[in-house]
Amino acid sequence: MPLVLALVASALIHVAALVGPGWALPGSDETDPPPTIDAVLAKPPPRREAAPATRPKPPPSKPRPQPAASTLAAAAPTAAASVAAPGAAAEETPPAAVNPAATSPTAVSPAPTVEPAAAPMPARTALPGRGRLRYVITRGEGGFVIGQAVHSWEHDGFTYTLKSMTETTGLAALFKPAQVFQSSQGEVTAEGLQPREFRHERVGGIDTARFDWMRRVVAYAGREDSLAAGTQDMLSMYYQLVLLAPKEGALEMPIATGRKLESYRFEVLGEEVVALPAGERRAVHLKTRSGNDSIELWIELQMRGLPVKIRFTDRNGEIFDQIAQDMDTQEQQ
Repeated sequence: MPLVLALVASALIHVAALVGPGWALPGSDETDPPPTIDAVLAKPPPRREAAPATRPKPPPSKPRPQPAASTLAAAAPTAAASVAAPGAAAEETPPAAVNPAATSPTAVSPAPTVEPAAAPMPARTALPGRGRLRYVITRGEGGFVIGQAVHSWEHDGFTYTLKSMTETTGLAALFKPAQVFQSSQGEVTAEGLQPREFRHERVGGIDTARFDWMRRVVAYAGREDSLAAGTQDMLSMYYQLVLLAPKEGALEMPIATGRKLESYRFEVLGEEVVALPAGERRAVHLKTRSGNDSIELWIELQMRGLPVKIRFTDRNGEIFDQIAQDMDTQEQQ
């Protein structure tokens, strides 16, 4: 019996290494006003005059004659033109010519308005802002429980962090405890996730993959390979499938495992009913192969579109299932 459990624990490590998911004026310089002529009426100083001689009153039958209207009109401008020097005869000055352009402000083109740079907007995604999902790992068709996997994620529409912890439980943990940790960090774009660094800690060593999108290369295991658009790691690929939400056909996805770079072809097998502890759920079934091994996943259509079941079948036909038990999510702030 201990030997069987040890083999189970070793198989779990192999499973986690491959499928552990973790898964918004004109200018102020105006010209001077046109010159104007102001008529200043100065009252002449009083002059000493001799007292008027006494004149006899005219007979009442002969009234004093009034001046003609033309005489009054001719005398009016003369009286109003007495200027500055008393007694000097005012010369009639024609009005100055007015320049229409001088009466209006100088037209100055307004300075161009510099619009502030728009703040970058976060990418819109169906993935909740943060969450935690726990799976039970079983072996075989009978569903013998050998471990669990806890996945957590967080993103703000600009960057993301994914984590997965897979470990043996129960009798398997008693005879051979084992843990596998995976993490993925990167950017969230309009095309989905763009990994920057992947880390896989397992029994016997650590595998990493670093993505340089400026140079278009991915570095792993002491070497570099060219980086194709849409390349994912072994952890981010599950979330990328959630964001892409394929409903039919197939899609190719380059995957960096930390040890190699290969292309996975995911085929959409259709919709199926998946039995979960919380009840039956409808999900889209996808499948891919890696050598003689295969990976299948069921993406639930209502439960936030997350993978509710993941199956790994090794080259010997052994089946290991990860079945969602409970989930806690929060929307992006």
